[in-house]
Amino acid sequence: MRLLLLWHMHQPMYKDYRTGRYGLPWVYLHALKDYYEMAWIVSQYERIRVTFNLVPSLIESVEDYASARAQDPFLEHFRKAPEVMEAGERAFLVEHYFLVPASAIEAHPRYRELQAMRAEHRPFTPQDLRDLQVLFHLHWLGESWKRTHGEIRALVEKQRGYREEDKQRLQEVMEHIFRSTLPLYRSLWESGRIEVSTTPYYHPILPLLCDAEIARQATPGIRLDDLRFRFPEDAREQIARALEKCHAVFGRRPRGMWLAEGAVSEEAVALLMDADIAWTASDSAILARSLPPDARREGASWRPYQFARQGRTIALFFRDHELSDLIGFVYPRWREEEAVRDFLERLRVIHTRAPEAMVSVILDGENPWEHYPANGYDFLTRLYRRLEEEPWIETLTFSQALAACANVPELRRLHPGSWIDASFTTWIGDEEKNTAWRYLERARRRWAVSAREDSAADLARRSLLAAEGSDWFWWFGEPHHSPQDPIFDALFRMHLRNVYIGLGVEPPSYLEMPIRTERSFLLRTPVAFLHPILDGRDTHYFEWAPAGMIHLQAQGTMHRAGGRLAALYFGFDPDHLYLRVDFREPARALLQRAVLRVEIYTSWGEWCGELSADRPSPSWAIADVVEIALSLSELRLGAGDSFDLVLVLKDDSLLERYPPSGALRLRVPGREFEMEYWMV
Repeated sequence: MRLLLLWHMHQPMYKDYRTGRYGLPWVYLHALKDYYEMAWIVSQYERIRVTFNLVPSLIESVEDYASARAQDPFLEHFRKAPEVMEAGERAFLVEHYFLVPASAIEAHPRYRELQAMRAEHRPFTPQDLRDLQVLFHLHWLGESWKRTHGEIRALVEKQRGYREEDKQRLQEVMEHIFRSTLPLYRSLWESGRIEVSTTPYYHPILPLLCDAEIARQATPGIRLDDLRFRFPEDAREQIARALEKCHAVFGRRPRGMWLAEGAVSEEAVALLMDADIAWTASDSAILARSLPPDARREGASWRPYQFARQGRTIALFFRDHELSDLIGFVYPRWREEEAVRDFLERLRVIHTRAPEAMVSVILDGENPWEHYPANGYDFLTRLYRRLEEEPWIETLTFSQALAACANVPELRRLHPGSWIDASFTTWIGDEEKNTAWRYLERARRRWAVSAREDSAADLARRSLLAAEGSDWFWWFGEPHHSPQDPIFDALFRMHLRNVYIGLGVEPPSYLEMPIRTERSFLLRTPVAFLHPILDGRDTHYFEWAPAGMIHLQAQGTMHRAGGRLAALYFGFDPDHLYLRVDFREPARALLQRAVLRVEIYTSWGEWCGELSADRPSPSWAIADVVEIALSLSELRLGAGDSFDLVLVLKDDSLLERYPPSGALRLRVPGREFEMEYWMV
């Protein structure tokens, strides 16, 4: 039988393209622990053939660290001697350098001692801080270095009392790893020991870039609100940029492409065929839903399939879901010898049933190992050794496996979905995820109307493509959470702000606030069309009686007692949106010393108006209250369309904002609106 192993290496783009600064250290920490180590371990076994999938945005980041271009606060705080640190720098170490598994701290007496000092708020001496600097990076260093490199082994055994000279030796090893990682992959690929495949550049969910509506086909009834995200040209560009990056780094184009999260659709796979990609892969659950019922039998995934459209073909492999998840999620809790024995026994059962089987095992190549003893080193070395020893198993790369296939059956239909539940619900479909997609869609449409072609426009384009990465949507909403959720939120919004900055326009204010579900105190919804008199006064009871109404609480950076915003009324007639804003004092008096900014965001653009007592306009009136009338046609809003509203009250600084984060979601009623309600 043939065993096809693919280790998927990826991180989102943590770099701010405007400043060059990295917001999280995961690329360099995993470079120390996994990226170099995984390839080096394979190089020690002559008969083992493995495919490594390297995401181009990760490659770009590794290049930054290798060339010392990366501006990373974690590295900067490692290089500096604690004796010359300022108070804020010392606090950074104490706050962030315990970012290792709890088991690692518990197993190390000195690390455990330092953690107790932090918990008890005891002061750290320069020696304490230097020990923390070294122990943090020794934990993240690959296991092979700790076992085979004399100076590193000496640092591990020393345990405490490190000097600046010790840090220097550790830093030299770290820099060597950064510089050597990509050349090692290139060398192994050139010698035929491994294959390198890739992913569209910034790891986007390609089917959703092509058309977010595909999520309904995978999950009928999924909530998509008013999302209209359909930009297959972005999907095509993500593919092209990926192939260009790999050719520049490795001297050749990959033949295979693992789409982020194993997410496929017929439209997405057709783009791979356009790019002359020979093979791609997904999950066995996708295959089960793609095959006709009579073909859904055990072992259906133990072979590649051919998918054809308009005279072009591509091979599709489908990972063995159970075997892949055993390595990723189950075996970390087992003893290494028992885990390897179980894996081999399962392969032998498959070999007995189907001697010519090609079994694909595809999973994350970096994150599982921190849950294994010794970062998975003993498991992997034992596994590779056993695979070399067994004559009935041959490990192949995916291109080698494809070349060995005499007959590849045709797959006539491809179910859209990902490796999780054969759907896209991990990345779209709840309120927070959809809000993120909506913000991305607006930035994308704003970019589309720009004609700039300069370095700033390049900032906008790169940032937009980076914001299309799958990881941002993974962490929004349910079910995934981590202590870094606020940072992921901020990084996503940073990329979107850079789109507007690169285009030379002011970013929307909602991008300054975290994306999270806002529950407004909505007292009532609109019940009929209204026709207010635009005079800035509550002219008569029935003027705003049919409107929706929300009590506004004080929501500002100053948290002024009682707040100034009091209430928002909103309503419609067939051609207009009407807004009324009440304050806790007469509007004209307040807006002589402050400005009310009204922001409206639609799928097609935005409208922003700054209202003050000295800025008259036919669209609003300011007296006791503020009354606003806006043309729906000018806003490009039609019956049933949704839009977002933000109110910002400011003078020289922000006084209040409603809602405090995100935006208030409203919807234009249908033409039969007044038939749905009646008023006495």
